[in-house]
Amino acid sequence: MLKHNSEDIFRADTFPEMMNELNTLKQKTAHTPVYFKPDIIISYLKNRSINNEWIKANPELTKFITSDPCATKHIESIFQSYRSNLPYMHSYETYIRSVFLRGSQN
Repeated sequence: MLKHNSEDIFRADTFPEMMNELNTLKQKTAHTPVYFKPDIIISYLKNRSINNEWIKANPELTKFITSDPCATKHIESIFQSYRSNLPYMHSYETYIRSVFLRGSQN
């Protein structure tokens, strides 16, 4: 069984600014199709790149995420700060996916 340090698990409640940004982003993208939505958002905010297949499948979201001045500095800061901590990044990305797939942030 794998053991994780508490530093390896993302906890949303410790980042209220990020949660606010994610809520705003979810609201602003609610009108866009669901195709690859979490993948596009994570990829763009993490690496400033989007897979061509995803762009073709969801051009509306791609256009929005690459051109809207939506505040995401706290979301992006976590990606940058924990880039080398793979277990933490995995739990952070899992959290973001859950927000967009299930709508729950609690």
